[in-house]
Amino acid sequence: MMSNYSVLKMLFLSLALMGLIGCHVVELDENGEPIIPMSEADAELLKNMTPNAIADKLWPSINKDAQNNAVALSSIEKDSSVVSFVRFQGVVNRFDESKLKTSLVVKAAGYDVALQFGKIIKGNSIRDAASMISFNQFKNQIQFAQLSKALNKKAVAQVMMPDSSWVNQQVSVLAAVTIKANQVTHAVPLEISKEEM
Repeated sequence: MMSNYSVLKMLFLSLALMGLIGCHVVELDENGEPIIPMSEADAELLKNMTPNAIADKLWPSINKDAQNNAVALSSIEKDSSVVSFVRFQGVVNRFDESKLKTSLVVKAAGYDVALQFGKIIKGNSIRDAASMISFNQFKNQIQFAQLSKALNKKAVAQVMMPDSSWVNQQVSVLAAVTIKANQVTHAVPLEISKEEM
């Protein structure tokens, strides 16, 4: 026969467990601040906006996300498949320019990183690295894809356009990158500056 104490103890534990079932765990950023997901109202509003307007609305949050959550390029393990904001320093190997595409190839952390500038920027690196963006916030795949283009244009518009004089110069970079099969692809700079050698 159970004592009153044992019954009360089991009842208390049961109530405590029931309370935990209803709890929602909130993820924290690296500063210990809660990551607040976009509200349903905000997500609904995005569905009726143009990609350029969405990019304008989200850009301050994306910039903050990149500043706070970028990882060192050298810390990414080989053979990883990653889309991330990264920071690195390296030396410019090459400057490639055509009418529509421009790239600055930087040797850093064992990678050749082709930073994209110019009118054509390939990939979804910024969109996919941003923690506040997910596909279900958009009305369709077309709007989601167009947002990538708008974000890429916004990024390139805020950085200094390099030229051939940057070759052999050391640079410091904050960028969104996609890494697959030990190659950095679709690298889009958010910040780039020459460093004193």
